Amino acid sequence: MVGDRLNTDIEFGNRGGLSTLLVLTGITHESEVVGPHASTTVPTYFTNSIGDLRAAIS
Repeated sequence: MVGDRLNTDIEFGNRGGLSTLLVLTGITHESEVVGPHASTTVPTYFTNSIGDLRAAIS
């Protein structure tokens, strides 16, 4: 599941037992994923841009 919101997209994927990829181009910021104020909803992976995915799989 790929999404840009922790509280909807990633939560849905996690509840469905899917691997999740959070793209930080939307509502969610990196500070919500890592750090002292991180959310309890955690994506499997996260990236700054969906374009980064191409480099990772090439």
